[in-house]
Amino acid sequence: MRKIKGIFVLFSLVLLSSGCKKERINEYKYHIPEASVDGWEVDSSDNVGISSLTLSQMMDHINGRSGHNIHNILIFKNGKLVFEEYFEGYLYVWDPPGSNGDFIQYDRETDHFLASVSKSITSVLFGVAMKEGFINTVDDKVIDIFPEYKEILTDAKADITIKQLLTMSSGLAWDESSTSYEDPANDVRAMFDSDDPLDYVLSRPLLYPPGTQFLYNSGGTNVLGAVIQKYSGKSLLDFGNEYLFNPLNVEGGAWQRLSPDYYFASGGIFLRPRELAKIGYLFLNNGYWGDKQIITPDWIAESVEKHIATQGRTLTLAHGYGYQWWLEDFQVNGHTYNSFLAAGWGDQYMFIFPAEDLMIVFNGGNYLKGGSISPFSLVGNYILISIQ
Repeated sequence: MRKIKGIFVLFSLVLLSSGCKKERINEYKYHIPEASVDGWEVDSSDNVGISSLTLSQMMDHINGRSGHNIHNILIFKNGKLVFEEYFEGYLYVWDPPGSNGDFIQYDRETDHFLASVSKSITSVLFGVAMKEGFINTVDDKVIDIFPEYKEILTDAKADITIKQLLTMSSGLAWDESSTSYEDPANDVRAMFDSDDPLDYVLSRPLLYPPGTQFLYNSGGTNVLGAVIQKYSGKSLLDFGNEYLFNPLNVEGGAWQRLSPDYYFASGGIFLRPRELAKIGYLFLNNGYWGDKQIITPDWIAESVEKHIATQGRTLTLAHGYGYQWWLEDFQVNGHTYNSFLAAGWGDQYMFIFPAEDLMIVFNGGNYLKGGSISPFSLVGNYILISIQ
C-alpha cells in the first residue's frame, strides 16, 4: 500500500427522421464499471434500480456539449459502483491557481485536485480524532487550545469554539471570493504568505458574534487541522494516513502543505475518485469500511445536521451547513430528495442521498470560468430521474 503523500507548493440527442417518426439514436452504450481489487463491488445500474437508458441519455447530452470541463462522474447505489465515466481535460496547475496544465485523458488512476472537498475530509478526520479519544468535545474554546494566541483572541473572540469553526460561524472576517487566489488581498493567499497562518486567521476582526452568522471561511478549517495535529501529536497527514487513508486502502493521493508546520486542511487534497467515494460511503454505512469502523454514527448525525442557515450568505443553492458539509434538497417530479454534499472550487462535488443509499462523485476543471453543464443539473435532470 502506498501512503498518501505530502506535497509543498507556493501556492445531445441525435434524431433520425423517417417520415413523421423520429427515433433517438443512443450513441453512448451503458456498461458496468470495471471491477478492481480496491474493495468496491460493481453491478449494473438496472439491477439496483437506476435506469441505464436515462444514464445513457445523460451521456449523450454531455458528449453533445463542448466546454463542459467535467472530468469524471461516478454513481454508487446500495454500496455498489454502477456508473463510472471519465473525460479528457487539463490537469490543475497551482501557478497561477486554476490555470491549465497538461491535457490528458482522466481515468480511475488519476489523483484529482479536490479543492474545498478537502474541508469535508478534514471534518471526517476530526470525527476520527474524537472516536480515537484524542479530542473529547467540539465545545472547547480555541483560546484554551492555543493559549499562545490569547493576545489576539480578545473580548468576544475569546469565546470562539471548535464547533463554530466546524460550522463556519466563528464570526471572523474572511474574503476569498471577491478577488482571485493569486491576489495578495485574497485571504487564502494572504494566509499562505503569512509566517504564521494560524495567527493570520485568528487575528481577523470579528464581524458577528460567534455562533450567530454563517460566513464561508477556509481559514477556520486550517485551525481545525491544527487542533487535530496538536491533540494527536501527529501531523495532519500522518494522522490521516494512520486512521483514515490506510484503513480505506487508499493507494493514490497527495496533500499540499500550507506552511512547514501545517497541511492545507481546507483545500489541498488530491485523491482518485473511487478513493474519495470510500470516505463518502462511511456516511451511508454507519461509519464502516469493511469490518473497520472509522467514524461513529453519532458523528455522522452531527456532521450532517443543519447547524446554521446559509441562504443569502453564499452563492450555492444550499440551505444549511453542518460540520463542513453543505445541505441541499432537490425537487424532482414532485418528490423531495434530501442530500448533503462536499463541494469544491472547479466543480468538485460528492453528493450523498441517505434515503436512497445513493452517492454521486463529480470532478471538473471549471476553476476560472463556469462550464457549459452544471453537475447540479445532471443530478436533478437525469440521475434522480433515473431512479426507478
